[in-house]
Amino acid sequence: MSHRSAPATWADLWLNEGHADFYRLLYRYERGWPDSLGLTSLETRMKDTYACGDQWRLESGPVAAPNAVNLFDNQRYLGGVLVLHALRELVGEDAFHAVERTFLNRFRRRSASTEDYIAVATEVTRQDQSGFLRDWLYGTTTPRMPGHPDWTVTPVTPSLATPHSLRGGHHHENSATL
Repeated sequence: MSHRSAPATWADLWLNEGHADFYRLLYRYERGWPDSLGLTSLETRMKDTYACGDQWRLESGPVAAPNAVNLFDNQRYLGGVLVLHALRELVGEDAFHAVERTFLNRFRRRSASTEDYIAVATEVTRQDQSGFLRDWLYGTTTPRMPGHPDWTVTPVTPSLATPHSLRGGHHHENSATL
């Protein structure tokens, strides 16, 4: 029997894939292994991912509101990592890990939804995280990154507004290339 929780709906796919990639990237960077872009820290990867935010939201929908055509593209994976990174930046390392432990323990062996994650984050941090997380998960524009006022989002360009698969983008990087 699996210890992992399953997403409640396809829109909740980011819960599994964003978390899997978040911890996979942390593991990689802690060992000094470069990722597929040659980057060696979560901070630099998230700054790079952040820049893509509005384009990804246009092409494949917000992180937790995917369009069916691009369900398994970067937005559910690295976009999900970016949401987790933003929450960690907002609440701090200790509170973030408490949210993660509580969520995993509460939903072990059962389905979990995005709303479940928001509720756990609010409960554990004792601050309403619903507005913050909903902006990150459902917004059509990328919110400001807490603690990084210098990070910028590349403006959306119509010439790039084609699906990733048509631009030579990739759907999911496997663990060997993350």
